[in-house]
Amino acid sequence: MGYQPIVLQAEQNFPVSPTVLWDLLANTDQLNREIGMPHVAYGPVVVSADAFYREAGARFWGLFAARWREYPFEWVRGERYAVLRVFETGLLDVFYGGMDLRPHAEGTSVRVFAEVTPRTLFGWGMARLMGRRGIRDTLAFCERSIATRNSRVDLPSPPSRMSPVDRDRLDQLLAALRRTHLSEPLVARFARHVVAAPDRDVLRMQPFALADGWGADRTEVLRLFVQAERLGALYHTWEILCPNCRIPHAEMGTVGTLHPRIHCDLCAVEYDADLKLNVELRYSVHPSLRPARDETYCIGGPANFPHIWAQQYLLPGTERVVSVTLPTEPFRVRTLRVNASCPLDPHPGGPSEVAFTYRDDGWYQMRQRFVPGPVTARFRNETAHVIVAVIEQIQWDPRAITAAQVMTLPEFRELAQAEVRSAT
Repeated sequence: MGYQPIVLQAEQNFPVSPTVLWDLLANTDQLNREIGMPHVAYGPVVVSADAFYREAGARFWGLFAARWREYPFEWVRGERYAVLRVFETGLLDVFYGGMDLRPHAEGTSVRVFAEVTPRTLFGWGMARLMGRRGIRDTLAFCERSIATRNSRVDLPSPPSRMSPVDRDRLDQLLAALRRTHLSEPLVARFARHVVAAPDRDVLRMQPFALADGWGADRTEVLRLFVQAERLGALYHTWEILCPNCRIPHAEMGTVGTLHPRIHCDLCAVEYDADLKLNVELRYSVHPSLRPARDETYCIGGPANFPHIWAQQYLLPGTERVVSVTLPTEPFRVRTLRVNASCPLDPHPGGPSEVAFTYRDDGWYQMRQRFVPGPVTARFRNETAHVIVAVIEQIQWDPRAITAAQVMTLPEFRELAQAEVRSAT
C-alpha cells in the first residue's frame, strides 16, 4: 500500500538578524553533523533530459542503509532553501524539506519544514520520529550557536563529533608560538579553535576568513599559521578551484605539483590552474596534534556555493519567479553544466524586475541591468530538458589567499622560496 506524505514543521523566533541565522543554517554540512545525521557518500552528477541529481547513500544509526537521488538545493540567499531527495532503497520514498527566514521587529522567525513519504509501516513511524527530532535539533542548534556567539565563548560540539586533541603537544605548541612574539589573545583564540571547532572546521582552513571571524588582523593570523606549520602543528595545501562553481577539485602540497588540467564533474568542464585567480592556500591541523576526520555530511547546501545568491531548478517549459536582494556589484545568470551565462549589471536607473529566457542556444537576453536592492527575477525554460539557473557574483572570495598573493608577501619569503624550489 502507498503512504501519504507526513508534513511536519515548527517555527521559532530568534533575537538576531536574518544574516546571522542564514550563516548558521546555510552551512548544511555543519548543521547535519551537529544534529546527529550520518556522513554521506556522494556519487557523480547524473544529467538527463528530465532530471539532474547526484546519487547518494548513508547508514542511519549504523543500522539502516539508504540510497537516494539528491536533486540540487533551491535557495534565495538570506531567505529560504529546500532540497528534494528521492529514495531508491531504505525506509522512505521521498523527502522534501528546508527552512525559511522572515525578519520581524525583534529579530528573525525561522520555520523548519519537512514533507516525508514513507515506504513501509516501520518507515512511517521512523519518518515521524526522525522528522520531529531533526526539526527540534535544528532549532536547538540555532539557540546554542546564538548563545555561543553572544557569549563569545567556544562551546564544544557533541563528543561523538569531535576528534581528540593531544594536550601535551598543544601546550608545547602554544609555548613555542608565544616565544615568536605573537599576541597572547591571538594565540589563545587559535588554541580555542583547535580544541573546540568541529573536525571539518580545522581542515582546509582559510586564515583570512578566520581572522575576520575573530576580529583579528589578517596578516597576523597568516603569520601565526606559518609559524604553527614550522612547528609541525599544521600543514598547508594548494587547492585548485573551478572557475564556475568555485569548488576545489585538486589539492596539492606544493605549487610544483599542480596538475596542468583539472576536470569539474559538476560543471562538466576542464580548466587550468591560475596562480593569480583559482589556486588558493589552505591550512589543516596535523594529525599528530588532532586526527580530524574529513567526512562529508552535505554537499549541495548554499554555504558550499557562497557566490551563488539564488539557485532554481526548472523543468522543461516551466517558469520560476524569485525575489532576491542584490548589492551594488556585477552578477551573472548561469545554467549549471551548460555554463551559458548572461551578465547582470547594477545601474541606478535599472529595473527592479528582470526576466531571463533559456532556449536551446542559451539565454535569449544578452545582458540585463538591475537597480540594487530587492530584485524580482523571472526565469523561463523553453527547452525540452531540465536546467538549473543561478544568480552568482562575479567577484571571487575576498577571504581567499591565492598563490600569487602569498608568494609576494615579505613576511612569508621563506615559504615562497621553498615553493619555488619545489617547482623547479
